[in-house]
Amino acid sequence: MVTPPDFEIEGASLRILGVTKHFPAADNPEVPIPVLDNISLSVAPGELVCLIGPSGCGKSTLLRLIAGLDKPTSGELWVGTDQITGPSAQRGLVFQDPNLFPWLTVRGNFQAGLVARGLHQNKRHEVEEFMRVVGLETFANAYPHHLSGGMAQRVALGRALINHPKVLLLDEPLGALDAFTRMRMQDEVLRLWQARRTTMLLVTHDIDEAIYMSDRIVIMTSRPGRIERIIDIALTRPRDRNDPRFLRLRTDILEHLHLGGQAVTDPSANRTDFPAGSNRSASESYSPKLSKGLDSNDDSRFARVTSTETNPQQLDAKVIIIGGGPAGATVGAYLARAGVDHIILDQAFHPRPHVGESLVCSTTRIFQDIDFLPVMERERFVHKHGAVWTHYGDLREHIIRFREMPELGLSQDYTYHVDRSRFDQLLLQHAAEKGSRVLQGTRVEKVEFGPDGAANGVRIRKDGEERVLRCKLVVDASGRKTVLGSQLRLKTHDALFDQFAVHNWFEGVDRGPSETADYIHIHVLSLPRAWVWLIPIDQTVTSVGIVTKGADFPKGTEPVKDFFARHITSHPLLAGRLADARPLQEFSREGNYSYVMERFAGNGWLLVGDAARFVDPIFSSGVSVAMESAKRAAEAVIRALAAENVTAAAFADYEQTIRAGVEIWREFILLYYQLPPLFFDLISRPDGRLQITQLLQGDVYERGSIPILQQMRNAIHAVTKDRAHAWHAHLSSDLLGTATL
Repeated sequence: MVTPPDFEIEGASLRILGVTKHFPAADNPEVPIPVLDNISLSVAPGELVCLIGPSGCGKSTLLRLIAGLDKPTSGELWVGTDQITGPSAQRGLVFQDPNLFPWLTVRGNFQAGLVARGLHQNKRHEVEEFMRVVGLETFANAYPHHLSGGMAQRVALGRALINHPKVLLLDEPLGALDAFTRMRMQDEVLRLWQARRTTMLLVTHDIDEAIYMSDRIVIMTSRPGRIERIIDIALTRPRDRNDPRFLRLRTDILEHLHLGGQAVTDPSANRTDFPAGSNRSASESYSPKLSKGLDSNDDSRFARVTSTETNPQQLDAKVIIIGGGPAGATVGAYLARAGVDHIILDQAFHPRPHVGESLVCSTTRIFQDIDFLPVMERERFVHKHGAVWTHYGDLREHIIRFREMPELGLSQDYTYHVDRSRFDQLLLQHAAEKGSRVLQGTRVEKVEFGPDGAANGVRIRKDGEERVLRCKLVVDASGRKTVLGSQLRLKTHDALFDQFAVHNWFEGVDRGPSETADYIHIHVLSLPRAWVWLIPIDQTVTSVGIVTKGADFPKGTEPVKDFFARHITSHPLLAGRLADARPLQEFSREGNYSYVMERFAGNGWLLVGDAARFVDPIFSSGVSVAMESAKRAAEAVIRALAAENVTAAAFADYEQTIRAGVEIWREFILLYYQLPPLFFDLISRPDGRLQITQLLQGDVYERGSIPILQQMRNAIHAVTKDRAHAWHAHLSSDLLGTATL
C-alpha cells in the first residue's frame, strides 16, 4: 500500500547573530574592506532558504562562515545549541564545481569522507544506500569523466548527505549546468530535501530557481552585504512556473532589484525566447548563452514581428503556430526545413510542468525526419522496449516486445519514456535551432478573421500589452486549451469517455523482472474501465497513474492519496510493487478530457494534435497523434502555400486522414474497454497478436481495413449473448454496441 513519506526532520535550526566580516585590502592589508555588515537571520529546522543579491555582496562568504571555513569579524553563528567555531561534518558545503576526486570511482568519492574520518567500516552500507538515494547505483564503478554535469553534481550532493548534515550549504551548485539539466537538478534537490528535511541554505543568481525551490528568499544589498528584504514563498509544491502568482513574485523581485523593465540576461534564468536558427540576420547579435536557448527578455525581436498592426497588408509571418508543445514544435521543424517563414507562440515558459509519458514506435520515424533522434539518444531518455499488461483476476503478465514490430522499417527495437517537461522543451528548442521563431510567455487572446471569413492573424498579449500578428495561415496546436475550437464553438465532448486520472511520481517502485523493468506496465483493475499505468521516468523515478470512470472519482471528503491507495491495494501484484513507493510531490488529478472538433480545418486555419481530438491515454497515443498530425499538417501547409490556396478545401485530405486514423484509435480503445480479457486472449494468438501490434505501434493511418476490429466486435457480441461465458462478468455494459467505425 502506498503511504506518504515520513518527513522526519534531520535538519537543525541556524542562527546568525549580528555577523560582520572584513577582509584586508589587497594593496594595503591594514585597511579593512567590509564584505558583510550586521547580518542576522534565523532558519528553522528543515527549512529551505535562498540567498539572492548582486555579485560580490558576500553570499558565498556567509556560507563559508557557516561552514566554519572562516571566522566572522564580529557576531556569532549557531547550529542548534552549538556555536560554530570551525568545520564540522554536520555542516555540508556543495560548490558550483562538484570537486570530485578524478582518480576515484563514484563509490570511491562517496566513501572518501567516511574513510578520512575512520567511519567507513561502520557505515559501509550507507555508501550503497546514498548512491541509490541520488540514483547512481548503476554508475558505482564509473569515474567522474564518464559522468554528465548533472550526474557529477548528484555525486557531490550525495557525498555531502552521507554525513547526515544538520545544515546543507549550497553555493550555486547548479549554476554551471545547462538549462535542461538545471531544471532536472532543481527537482532532484527538492526531492532529496523533502525526503530528508535537512536544513538548506542555497545561494543562487536565478530568481526563478529561488521562487521554485525555497520557503523564503533573502535579498541582500550590494557590498557590504546586508539583508534588505525577506520574502515568504507561500506557493504550494510542486510549483508551477507559469502560475500568475509565481510570475508576480518574479516581477516584484526584479523591480526590487531595479531590474523591472530592463533586459534580463542572467544566463542562469529559465525564461526563454528562442532565436531562430536559420532566419537570423548577420546584423542581429545574440549572446552565446541565448543561442543555446537560454534566457533573454529583449523585446527587439518581438517588436520586429509586431510592427505590422498599423499596416495589415504586411505579414509578420506566412504561418503562425499557436502552441509550442510536441504538435506545434513538430510543425515548426518541418516548416523550417522547407524554408517557410513562421512563428511559434506559446503561453508558457519552458520547461513547463507535465506528467511523464510513454511514446509509441511511430514517433521514431518523425524523430528521424526532423533530425531529432540524436537528441533523444543524447538526453538518455529511458528506452521503452515493450509493454506489459496484467489483470486483477490473473497475475500472469502479458508481454509485447517491440522487436516483434518490424513493419515501420526502423533500425531500433525500442521507443522512449519521457519526462514531458524536458521532452517538450528539447523539441521546441530543436525547432528554434532549425529556424522557427519562438515567442514564449505570449498568450493568444483570439484568432483574427478578415471580412471574407478567413483567418488572417492572431491577437496576442505579451508583457501586459495586446498586439496583432498578421499571417496567411494559422495552425492551432494549443493542445487541450483548444484556442480555435473554443472560439468557433467546434468542441464536442465524447460522452463515452468520462475517464478521470490521479497520478504522481514515485521512488521505490518495484518494476518487476529486469527484462521488462523498462517496459510500460498497464494493470487492469476490477472496476469498469479502471486501470493503472507505471512509466519509468529515469533510473529511480516512476510515474504512476490511476484512470477510472468519472463515477468512481474521489468525492466528498476522501483524500486523493487515500483514493489512490485504495485502488492500488485492489490489485495484488500492484500492491506488492508499490509497497515501498514514496510519492515525490502532491497528487495531480484531471479528467473528462475526451473531445472532438466538428471540423479540423477552415479558410486560413487548421487544427493539429490535441487541439483537434483527444481520446484516452490507455495506449499512449497522445504524442503519436500530435506528431503524426503535425507532420501531415506541415505537408499540407507547404502544398497550400505553394499553390497560394489556404482555403478549407486545401486541407480536406489532411482532415480526412487524421480523422479516420484517430477514429481507429477510438474504436480500438472502446472495444478494449468493453471486454479487457478479449485483448489478453488476442495477444496470446499469433494472428491476433500481429494485428494488435500494428495498432499499438501507431500504424492507424491510411489503412483500408482493420480486420481485428471486426473480430473484436464479433467476439464481444458472442459474449454478450452467452450469459454463461467466463468473460460475461467482465463486460462494460454501458459501452456495448457503441464502437462503430
